[in-house]
Amino acid sequence: MPSEQRSLWEQLDSDVEPWRRGRMVLVVFALCSLLLQGQIVVGHILDGNIEWVIAFTSACVLFWLLFYFIWIGVHWIRWLIGAFAGFVGFWSLIWGWRDGDPGLLVFAAVNLLIASYSCLSSSVYFFAKRQREIRSWVQALMVAVVFLLLLATFVIGSVGLLVYRAREQVDATEFVTEADQHIYTDQDRDWMVAHLAPADVAASTPESLNAFFAQNVARLGPVLQISAPAGSVRIIYHFPAQFISRAQFAAEGKSSYGPVRVHFWIADYGNGWQIDRTWWERTYSETAPSYK
Repeated sequence: MPSEQRSLWEQLDSDVEPWRRGRMVLVVFALCSLLLQGQIVVGHILDGNIEWVIAFTSACVLFWLLFYFIWIGVHWIRWLIGAFAGFVGFWSLIWGWRDGDPGLLVFAAVNLLIASYSCLSSSVYFFAKRQREIRSWVQALMVAVVFLLLLATFVIGSVGLLVYRAREQVDATEFVTEADQHIYTDQDRDWMVAHLAPADVAASTPESLNAFFAQNVARLGPVLQISAPAGSVRIIYHFPAQFISRAQFAAEGKSSYGPVRVHFWIADYGNGWQIDRTWWERTYSETAPSYK
């Protein structure tokens, strides 16, 4: 077609070398990925979800290492990423269609687009071919070592956080076991007040604490045969360098009201576990009668 019969965009597009279009696609993809990952990380940091942030950041480091190898023209990684994105896309498409989830359908479309462009696009292929001709394996090795060191740092951080969380889990279980004995079995008001969170004590009067103990603990009577408490601990990060542990536990016991379950919400701000909230509820070990 003569140039004067083509649109300006067709003339400009035909003059752009294929490898330049491939580079543009990868740059746009990298910027979108960086913005999305940054938004996710910032959101979870603000929520204090440090465990998830470290795990997600480790995955991001691996993602950018693979993207670097794609950038320098390693074909098999491009095909591997394309195959994985295609699998995720088809999986998301099936489940999104079944559940009627628009977000999952959009996620599926994005992954299918990434898969098709990674494996089938000629412009990405020509860019990878050009990069393969000019790449330096020494430089590539140095960059890979940096990424691997970053990945190892985050993995070590994840392991350290898991060890810390396991220790907090043990300490929290021991604290709740002791609290069950002192508060619900021995009816020890002074022990309860001594281990309440300072903010709760400061916001209460002696009369309100006495009323709480009388209504929530003394009315129940001694709870016997309390089981080992079960629950989980969550580590929360607060800027700039404070880690807070929160946990929710429950245990079964027997009282004058019959079977009961006692609950504890506790927190550790760095100076030992404290009680944020405690209460009890009736439970039934037998199947409720049927009126049908």
